[in-house]
Amino acid sequence: MKLPSPMRNVYFAALLTITFCNKVSAQFNETIRTDRPGQAIGPFTTGHGILQVQSGFDHFGSRNDGDGAKQYGFLNNTVLRYGLTEPFEVSVLLEYKMEKVNQRGDETTLQGLNAFDVGMRYNIYTGKGLVPSIGFQIRARLPMLSADYEIKDLAPRFIIVTSQQLTEVFTLITNWGASWNGNNSTPRGTYVVNLSFPFNAKFGAFAETYGSVGGDMFVINFDTGFAFLATPDLQFDCYGGYGENGGVKDYFVSLGVSWRTKRNNI
Repeated sequence: MKLPSPMRNVYFAALLTITFCNKVSAQFNETIRTDRPGQAIGPFTTGHGILQVQSGFDHFGSRNDGDGAKQYGFLNNTVLRYGLTEPFEVSVLLEYKMEKVNQRGDETTLQGLNAFDVGMRYNIYTGKGLVPSIGFQIRARLPMLSADYEIKDLAPRFIIVTSQQLTEVFTLITNWGASWNGNNSTPRGTYVVNLSFPFNAKFGAFAETYGSVGGDMFVINFDTGFAFLATPDLQFDCYGGYGENGGVKDYFVSLGVSWRTKRNNI
């Protein structure tokens, strides 16, 4: 498994960050903090000794106005997170996809494991109010996927995360990063800007824009949705999104659940 040479510096910087940035508060929160719903991740970890599972089922589709090609299908995305210390966690992402691609009347079915990522997250700094909390996540997609989605090399991706409390109601989260596809050495920049707000202690909502930039293509998408906190350790969510880029229109809807082990069980 080969690692793109620009990523060696990223990994080295990550190790230095973990070594020297230790001004953090306890990560464990009285209610679960999950990366669902939405594309944005937060700067915080699960907390020491906490196992957290985040899983969702998506229906998605797209249409190319240029050649009339259509694509639709389903996927399951599951993330396992475990806190080795308060500010440091490790994680595994697994994604299974089944889709049909119709181009000029010819339909092809693709299915299998299309993502197997391993990585870590570190909370660099815990802010307060307008002073943002800062986190860093790095994962690598392994070239151990199904035949329809196989990649040649290790595919790293990293994200720098900020989160700040704009008001008593609104929280702004941003993600800035880069990713490699495992088939060439050219990275794509990635971004997410997320605005979250609760309705009450049980219900919350969000709206965000996200996408990527690389070469001469700037991709922008939007999504929004809701979350319901059933217990301090269990959350359900529902959200969906839409994009139109380069003549391709795409959409998705997602239902998910997140849960964690209780602190007093560790």
